[in-house]
Amino acid sequence: MRQWQRAWLTGDLTAGLVVAVMLVPQSLAYAMLAGLPPQVGLFASLLPLLAYAVFGSSGSLSVGPAAITSLMVAQSLAPLATPGSLTYQAMAWCLALGSGLLMLLMGVLRLGFLSQLLSRPVVQGFTVASAILIFAGQVAPLMGWPSLGYTVPEMLWSAWKQVSTPSDVQAGDALMGLGALLALGVGPRMVSALGRLSHWPVAGVQIASRLWPLVVLVLATLVASWMGAQTDLHPALVGSVGRGDAVAGATWSTLASLGRDDLRGLVMPVLLIGLVSFVSSVSVAQAFALKRGERIDADRELLGLGLANVGGAVLGGMPVAGGLSRSVVNEAAGARSPLAGIVTAVLLGLLLLTMMPVLAYLPKAALAAVIIMAVAGLIEWQALRSAWRYDRAEAWSFLSTAVGVLLIGFEAGIMLGMAWSMGAMIWRHSQPHMAAVGRVPGTEHFRNMARHQVECLPGVLMVRVDESLDFTNIQRVEQRLCELIHGQTSSRLVVLLLSAVNHIDHTAMQSLLELDQALKDQGKTLYLAEIKGPVMDRLQAGDLARRFEGRCFMSAQQAWTALSCV
Repeated sequence: MRQWQRAWLTGDLTAGLVVAVMLVPQSLAYAMLAGLPPQVGLFASLLPLLAYAVFGSSGSLSVGPAAITSLMVAQSLAPLATPGSLTYQAMAWCLALGSGLLMLLMGVLRLGFLSQLLSRPVVQGFTVASAILIFAGQVAPLMGWPSLGYTVPEMLWSAWKQVSTPSDVQAGDALMGLGALLALGVGPRMVSALGRLSHWPVAGVQIASRLWPLVVLVLATLVASWMGAQTDLHPALVGSVGRGDAVAGATWSTLASLGRDDLRGLVMPVLLIGLVSFVSSVSVAQAFALKRGERIDADRELLGLGLANVGGAVLGGMPVAGGLSRSVVNEAAGARSPLAGIVTAVLLGLLLLTMMPVLAYLPKAALAAVIIMAVAGLIEWQALRSAWRYDRAEAWSFLSTAVGVLLIGFEAGIMLGMAWSMGAMIWRHSQPHMAAVGRVPGTEHFRNMARHQVECLPGVLMVRVDESLDFTNIQRVEQRLCELIHGQTSSRLVVLLLSAVNHIDHTAMQSLLELDQALKDQGKTLYLAEIKGPVMDRLQAGDLARRFEGRCFMSAQQAWTALSCV
């Protein structure tokens, strides 16, 4: 509040109103995607908005139900309980509370750096695969079918059984869903064309396009009422909805019936939902922070998102995260501070008081169409092509994550992606680049002999190591150094340039001492140059600094000058 400026009031109020209207169809759709009653998404949006506005560090991030976390809830709970049942809702409540408490604990312990635990290809692969599953899974409510499952094998088998019995296709749902899809696809293009003709500002066109799903839901509700009254086609509707306190009360009363085995099965989903929510939210917040010259505090984000999920558990019982589309609209509508989130929460609460009876008449097929259009933009393969051109190992991280999510589930996908990323990182670290170097004539610059025309001192071999030294790579360093020495048998003096070495662990230090003794036995002398201050501080605590006293140089040029006289 100390940083808030009165000039921001109009933008914050406008953004709060726009996002509140946009949040209605999104929350309903994402709750249905999670296997929960649609109104749960609305209830789960109120307190998270307030909690993040107070404790979060981003002025643009809009928190609420998200497509990816909704899919993770459904995948986690479908094997444990019947979607929509009180037991299912109680378990979803546990996921929201558990992930919130986990992020709070991480924030208190200042573990914000763990946002880097998932590499960008892993996050991108997970997002693309999840979007594909969401897209394919919404074919069921679109056609009036029962759930197809949550992995590709399950979906293919279920779809085959449904297609083999065409009578199971509900014509009312199919017409409603396909019509809603057409309207959602054509509408934003019409808005853009109208905006160009009328010379609307870009932000206005963007906001109008984002609010179009609410217009489609209103029209779908009217059409569904007409179809039910005038035709034999009866699209499936959301049905009666309960108040927030009634939903929360029923959920809380069911918690006591959960057994230890039920809670044990939620441990891994809580960890992964918390991690994915945190990483995805920080990524969105960081993108807007860079655009606006702000700073994102990862530890404070943990506190804000943690309390947001705890708030989501109090009324609704559904995990929440920062949403990219909502945040884009929030920023485009003029949000400059977290006050926009508070305005959104207040207006959403007022909408709930007036709209609850109307929600019962929403057609499920139209909500499925909203979900499909929302995730269609997440299926983007440019990241994979870019990674494949730049680094095949990173591309395989993307692919392993995506394949794991598609074929097995999100837990296996994330674990596969993390394992591949960690394995690739360890492999690269264990294969450090090393180069014999010489001096560029007429300068004090030293470069790779294989790449540049350089001059060398007779009897002196200078080798640069381009990696920190530890137990994973010291044997490779010794092996490569011996190869270079044997390639220049006339060299009696060997200089290791350590300008790129940021750390030398105990194993590497002992190996350097052994290498020094081995070269001494061969009549050769080992020197060290360009050791960084923190590395030298650590080496002085061991035997290496004492052993190499008088054989350490501040720079490669100093070593060149000193050894040219030997």
